[in-house]
Amino acid sequence: MIKSVSVFVVFILLWLVGFCQSQPLMRVDTTRESVEYWQQWMKDLNEMGVQKTKDSFFVREEVIKLMKDSVYRKSVYPEKYDWPLVVLLLQRMELKKAFWQLINLYETDSAHRNITVGTFILYDSLMDMDKILLNTYYTYAFTDPQCCRIRNNRVEIFRPDILERKLRTTKEIAGYIRAYRKQKNPAKKPD
Repeated sequence: MIKSVSVFVVFILLWLVGFCQSQPLMRVDTTRESVEYWQQWMKDLNEMGVQKTKDSFFVREEVIKLMKDSVYRKSVYPEKYDWPLVVLLLQRMELKKAFWQLINLYETDSAHRNITVGTFILYDSLMDMDKILLNTYYTYAFTDPQCCRIRNNRVEIFRPDILERKLRTTKEIAGYIRAYRKQKNPAKKPD
């Protein structure tokens, strides 16, 4: 019996060695350009598109592009939010746009809210999702055609109720993320 188990283990080890040797190693681009690209990508993910401080008001590049480029704006705000677009954006690593789509799907696809929250919780294991959700809201909400119009490169909010509803939705999802964190690690101090 022990002999047959030993033969089986040796067979599995030989198979694993052969399998690992047949798989090419994934190359990681560590060039300066690549590092700078990913640093900028992370910075963008962690910045609000529209931000007010004590004495200043900032409008980031993404929001300006949404205000000036109607074709780009239509690509960010589809007529109907759907899951295939979310998957495509996630694959392209356009996470902020994908997260905006997910916030809207949370509102419109109530049958799949658990998938939406689960997606955010999955990403929360990699990054601070409750903060990134607010950054996403403050990047895409103020140029959303459901509640805002762009006239002469100026934003005109005609449905503040929708703007507020989307903020409540964003905060609700962030609350689920914080509750999951607390449940997962009850000894840690709350945020």
